[in-house]
Amino acid sequence: MAALKRGEVMKSEIIHGDARAVLGTLEDSTIHLTITSPPYYNARPYSHWESYKEYLKFLEEVFTEVYRVTKQGRMCVVNLSPVIVPREKRSCESTRLPIPFDFFPIMQKMGWKYLDDIIWSKPEGSAANRNGKFFQHRKPVAYKPNVVTEVIFVFQKPAPFLIDKVLKSYDKEIISRSLVASPYERSNLWKINPATKSKHPAVFPRALSDKIITYYSFVGDKVLDPFLGSGTTLMSCKVLAREGIGCDIHKEYCELAKNRLAQMPLFMEAR
Repeated sequence: MAALKRGEVMKSEIIHGDARAVLGTLEDSTIHLTITSPPYYNARPYSHWESYKEYLKFLEEVFTEVYRVTKQGRMCVVNLSPVIVPREKRSCESTRLPIPFDFFPIMQKMGWKYLDDIIWSKPEGSAANRNGKFFQHRKPVAYKPNVVTEVIFVFQKPAPFLIDKVLKSYDKEIISRSLVASPYERSNLWKINPATKSKHPAVFPRALSDKIITYYSFVGDKVLDPFLGSGTTLMSCKVLAREGIGCDIHKEYCELAKNRLAQMPLFMEAR
């Protein structure tokens, strides 16, 4: 059953601008949950940095602001995956950048507490074929598996109190409406198909954002996505009765997100 009641309208705010500047306008400790998937490093036409070091610095600046605006004891959920940098010429090797592993210590350094890592598993047919040549010759050392997983880190902003205090801060009606129904994910391996047929080249599937928002926030909570893209996080917020705030540096994606939200029925069931 969906958390959104008939006739209930939740506020959604879409802001065009650089995440660092937009987050700088938000007040301290006002966000209950952040859920996002940062842009891939130089792997998409909409994202480019002069160096990998500059990319990591950019992420640090954004999530430092996310830390500031997050309430104590609340979560930040980030979807990441390694990125392959194509080889410049045939005589060179390609490079695989370990973005999740480089991102993790950055978050710990700024104060985030590590809670969990969830593995998002996609069908093999959705992955780029990396072992076509190996299939033919089967020679060791040349083996490269098809990458069908991405990692989802769950961080918490530390608090001088137990999580029980957060749970007790909500009234009985909100708690009742926010309870997680069965079936739910019992392990950290989530098998979810990637989104398709979108005008955005790297769409976050709504089945994924629905689960994260359901598991890590309450009805009426304020949810942030600093890399909104096509607006999937705010679509989940609309269905699940959360307030959504999202920003994107690309105006066309902000407009795409607004159109997607506007085309949603007034009442929808959560998936």
